[in-house]
Amino acid sequence: MAETRTFEKFSDLVRDSVDGQAKRKNYTQNGVDGPNQLSDVGNLLQFEPQHGIGEIVYKSAEYLKNPREVLLIKIAGWCFILWRRHIGE
Repeated sequence: MAETRTFEKFSDLVRDSVDGQAKRKNYTQNGVDGPNQLSDVGNLLQFEPQHGIGEIVYKSAEYLKNPREVLLIKIAGWCFILWRRHIGE
């Protein structure tokens, strides 16, 4: 039987990706909703939101060439990071 694909499952995958990536790269140690050093530096140097948009465009183009689920999860993760900063402005 095929796996039921739900928004909740997708959201969990995005959370794991964003949280895990940030911890592995030492951007944060406080979870997905905590301070993120990469995001803070990007804003300080004024290369956000351009960097995040570039990541989304690059991963979208890569998905068109080689459709992999992980790319959709990463795109959603970058959308979250941009959304979070936008709401805070």
